[in-house]
Amino acid sequence: MNIKFAKLILFFIIITATNAVFAQPVTIKGLSKPYAGDEIVFYRYSDLITMSEEEVGKCTVESNGDFSCQLKINETTFLFSHLGVYRIYLFVEPGKTYNLALPDKEEKTEAQRLNPYFHETDLFVGITNIDKNDINYLINSFDLAFNEKFDIIINDTYKGKSNINVDSLINSIESIYSKFNQSYFNIYRNYRYGLLKQLTYIQKARVTSEKYFLNKPVKYNNTAFMELFNLVYDKYFIFFGRTETGKAVFKNITEEKSLYNLKKTLSTDNVLSNDTLKELVILKGLHDGFYEDKFSRSALLTILDSLYFTSKIPEHLVIAENIKEKVTHLLAGFVPAPFELYDSKGKLVKLDDFKGKYVYLNFCTSTSYTCLQEFSLLQKLYEKHKQQLEIVTICVDKDKQDITNLIHTAGYDWTFLNYGNKPEVVKEFDVRVYPTYFLIGPDKKLILSPAPSPQENFEIQFFKILRSRGEI
Repeated sequence: MNIKFAKLILFFIIITATNAVFAQPVTIKGLSKPYAGDEIVFYRYSDLITMSEEEVGKCTVESNGDFSCQLKINETTFLFSHLGVYRIYLFVEPGKTYNLALPDKEEKTEAQRLNPYFHETDLFVGITNIDKNDINYLINSFDLAFNEKFDIIINDTYKGKSNINVDSLINSIESIYSKFNQSYFNIYRNYRYGLLKQLTYIQKARVTSEKYFLNKPVKYNNTAFMELFNLVYDKYFIFFGRTETGKAVFKNITEEKSLYNLKKTLSTDNVLSNDTLKELVILKGLHDGFYEDKFSRSALLTILDSLYFTSKIPEHLVIAENIKEKVTHLLAGFVPAPFELYDSKGKLVKLDDFKGKYVYLNFCTSTSYTCLQEFSLLQKLYEKHKQQLEIVTICVDKDKQDITNLIHTAGYDWTFLNYGNKPEVVKEFDVRVYPTYFLIGPDKKLILSPAPSPQENFEIQFFKILRSRGEI
């Protein structure tokens, strides 16, 4: 058995056993006839660095509007659900029941549904059985008071005003909320205040790090804690690497690919003397590094794997797994996100259907002149190599009939799919322009990501790949 896989299995066995002991069911219910027949799925973030969504539970709304479901939760958790144009959210505590008042139903328009980058409106969902000691009441009322002053202070800061009294604001808010002794809420308030001080430049990142993170317990699941953490340690490798003591960071990562040497260099920063914090900062730095051009991706992956194999902190294993899944899904050598889409004849087609053949995958739209221009080249390519190469075009056309008419008129006979039943496929392949191409191997792993277009000598590249593999 793969060592990494075995470690992950062991980790989940431990977590499952722990949750079984401490988790208490959370009941979510309500009455909303407009949602009759709909399925409501509740999610949490499995970590607050990658913001990877994880399903917690779901329920179907009955014909009379009733819905009810139980979720296993072992600590105060931020939950959310995608409902049409809204993303409703709430905080739940183990053992409690929440009676939700869902917003008026408003489905996404077809244009919104087909836009993978459409942002839903965040909405703190109504809870009818709430009291003033409930975490949702506390956070919602606190945020309303805090954000009102926050916006004013931030604007004054950017205008250069120097007489901003942040401490006075904090004291006035604390005079109202300090009497509520709720652990999650206490931490939430404290780190929201830290965020305010950081954004108004009242205290520098180093001071914030010392005050809020050095030798403090890490609250992985507290949204305010992790928001401030992500701000303070944003692109940490880049900034620390500019210092005299930190310049070895670039060598540690790109040349040496050494987690040990990286930790040794970071230890010269006294705000990272705590090993748990240091490891979390490394995870954050690796995550950010994949979206910069300062480090080799293969080097970052090597260090990420080293951290995964050596870490003894369960939360860090989850973050490492999520980072790797997030950053490798479009890297050559890794399996891309699966999809199941309808072809021009209404048949569901999966990427797995082409296992054993090379797949030249491309995203196109009938409104793109370049796409239309290259279709004739794709037809010639398909006729020449169809024994080894499958061409799959995912059409990003709102009206499926447009591309269907084009196929019939031109006589193109490779596989055309429409993205309509899974528009997020565009986001999963990070498509920004049309056309965009990928080459996937018979083992379902990406070979060229992105791949050259037919006009950019793809055929020559494909020939070289076949020759290097001894297939011609």
